[in-house]
Amino acid sequence: MIESPVVSVHIPLVLRPLVGGVEEVMVSGDTVGEAFAALEHEYPALVGVLRTADGGAPLAHLQVFLGGQNIMSLEGLATPIGDAEVLSIVSFAAEAA
Repeated sequence: MIESPVVSVHIPLVLRPLVGGVEEVMVSGDTVGEAFAALEHEYPALVGVLRTADGGAPLAHLQVFLGGQNIMSLEGLATPIGDAEVLSIVSFAAEAA
């Protein structure tokens, strides 16, 4: 059985109430999209907050970085995740809450 990589997800302050107030959570997934799905599964309040309803892209008020690179300059939600990577969600609008 092959296990998906585990990624540390940094949660912006505006979204922390939706994840029990924590700054960082650990999820697994082979891609950023799978990590988002795992995050939404663990914290259902995030459904509809992180990405479009069809799961196609992060919402406009968010930027997502894997390591130091914006995933939109990579493969978007299809960006592969390696072991022990850091995924940072950056919110720059009040509508994220």
